[in-house]
Amino acid sequence: MIRVVLFDVDGVLLDSFDANTKFFQELIKNSGYKKPPKNELANIFHANMLDTIRLLTKEKSEEKITEIWKKGHTFPYPNGLLKMPADSLGTIKKLKQKYKLGIVTNRIERGINIFFEVSKMREYFDTVIMYEDTEKHKPEPEPLLLAAKRMKVKPSEAVYIGDGISDMIAAKAAGMKYIHYSKTKVKGADLQVKSFRNILSAIQRLDVKK
Repeated sequence: MIRVVLFDVDGVLLDSFDANTKFFQELIKNSGYKKPPKNELANIFHANMLDTIRLLTKEKSEEKITEIWKKGHTFPYPNGLLKMPADSLGTIKKLKQKYKLGIVTNRIERGINIFFEVSKMREYFDTVIMYEDTEKHKPEPEPLLLAAKRMKVKPSEAVYIGDGISDMIAAKAAGMKYIHYSKTKVKGADLQVKSFRNILSAIQRLDVKK
């Protein structure tokens, strides 16, 4: 029986591609490197902030990469470019009536605070696992397992909703069900949905299958 529903943020709870693209382009340029093109950012959209900086700068010095990462904690972020998916708030309210809800994301604490400021969803989530909470990150299962531990459920009683291959790998490794939120099909997901209005019925279908 599914008792917990866990969400990724970027690409699921939040349409953040344009905002993240502008943020990283300006951060990298301000740090003395060539401004990365939009298509390059699209290819690494699901990477965490530290890895994104590493890939975009192609910098060999981990010390310099860490310096840019720390700068990113206070560098201006274009909140105005963030968008909420259609039906997301209404769906979250419906899910909250039946399940415990949580977030598992590669966002740092500042990024989570920005998300809650824009979405007004803070009250609906019982736990949030962010980048700083674990040593290992997706596609490793550690963040998802920590979420299950905090919410006092077995991994098999949780479903993770993400939009990237790393999300699916992490969910499977953690022993959780996985729903792929995307218009692009991916092999290996338990179910796939293209909009928030289909999430509740998808979760109910997984419960029936079990």
